[in-house]
Amino acid sequence: MNVENTTSRFVAIYCRVSTDEQAREGVSLDEQQERLKAYCRAMGWADEVMLFVDDGYSAKSTDRPQLKRLMTYIENGEISKVMVTKLDRMSRRLLDLLTLIDMFQQHQVAFISISESFDTNTPSGRLTLQVLGAVAEFERERIRERVLDNMFHAANQGKWLTQSPYGYRLEDKVLVIHEPEAKTVRQMYDLYLNQGLGFFAIARQLNEEGIPSRHNKEWSIRSVKLLLTNPVYKGTFVWNRVDSSMKKRTIKDDKDWIVIDDCLPAIIDKNTWERVQNKMNRPSIAPRAQTSPHLLGGILKCGNCGSGMSIGWSGSRDRRYRVYRCSANKNKGTCTSKQYKADEVESWFLEGLASLSDSLSHELVPHLVEKARSSQSSRGDQQITAAKNRYKRKVEAYTAGLIELQDLNEEKQRMERIIQENQQSDEQREKVQVEELKGMLESKIKTVLDAIYMLPVEEAKVLLRTLVSKVTVLGEGELDIELLFI
Repeated sequence: MNVENTTSRFVAIYCRVSTDEQAREGVSLDEQQERLKAYCRAMGWADEVMLFVDDGYSAKSTDRPQLKRLMTYIENGEISKVMVTKLDRMSRRLLDLLTLIDMFQQHQVAFISISESFDTNTPSGRLTLQVLGAVAEFERERIRERVLDNMFHAANQGKWLTQSPYGYRLEDKVLVIHEPEAKTVRQMYDLYLNQGLGFFAIARQLNEEGIPSRHNKEWSIRSVKLLLTNPVYKGTFVWNRVDSSMKKRTIKDDKDWIVIDDCLPAIIDKNTWERVQNKMNRPSIAPRAQTSPHLLGGILKCGNCGSGMSIGWSGSRDRRYRVYRCSANKNKGTCTSKQYKADEVESWFLEGLASLSDSLSHELVPHLVEKARSSQSSRGDQQITAAKNRYKRKVEAYTAGLIELQDLNEEKQRMERIIQENQQSDEQREKVQVEELKGMLESKIKTVLDAIYMLPVEEAKVLLRTLVSKVTVLGEGELDIELLFI
């Protein structure tokens, strides 16, 4: 490290002693000061010395008045070097010591300990610092393992160790549903999933109704999205998902997550929560198509090439009528699909939507149930993979002598329990109630059809988007209607 302009800055002499140390080891502040001042005289720094003395303070904490004063001088660029007689005068905790040295280096300040011949301004001093850093990193990993174990144990006990989410209160470290807020959570999921409102519209409606978020703040797009994606509302505990060690928070690899299902009181049922996530992950429709006064604008596709079909006009000046025409045909001439009268296509669509109820029990519902099973099975596989990865790390820690055999056995039992629970869940998924899903779909279809017949097209389309993903024209009177439900 090159220290620039050191002639205009001071050399800081830092001395510390606690009452216990002076009685036990005979360490005195006078002795420390004399040794450090003698070193400065030998190096020709005698005229640039500034003294910082903490009398009667332990090295277990960095909360010391003169150390804080020293930090202020360093941050103001007034110190070129910090000197101590021994490393433990600065701190007895390696992590604290390295944190302080790192802060010194950020401000181009050398750190010197005369007893250990430690000087971060020399190659040997920097090498020693790297070795200490490696040791500290090892210690951080051990601490991390212990924290993970404690969090996993707490989660299995149903305990919550951070601030409670909106909709809950904390009682003896256990989440308890707070019904006034839980009612708002259910309302937000309904507005997004069943009424077709986006994040901004939901935030605006809640703010207009005078419903505050946590700490009496107004709702925002971000706060609504975070609430709608938080798995706590379906009773799932997720920890260690975000890396907050850097300025920019990042999502960690899912193998490092701690995920435990059904260990918290749920406000939203799992099926509703999953449907909300699926809707968020679908491609959005262009704003212009959303506000189009034509029922199938933005979701009608060409059965010949797959391109979107846009609205146009045909016929004579006195007898003009709306048509749906393939965009690839209209703009590029690359598709030979014909145009269709819009009124006819929309009539086919309404007939097809109404007839879906007749095929629910025979075709549609079994297909949707199978898709739900596949999705749930994938999540179970992720939990098993994460459990196996944790066990693998514990095996490595046991081999290195970092943990006891009992810890390894507990992790193995935990892994086997997760595998067994997921196998049991597979059997339970086979018993999905088809009739319940059928009833939900019939009710949804009726609500959408009523909206189309009774509301303005722009308002009806908002509800239609909560049921239908896309409609494909296959030919005269032939449509393929794809639903959003699973």
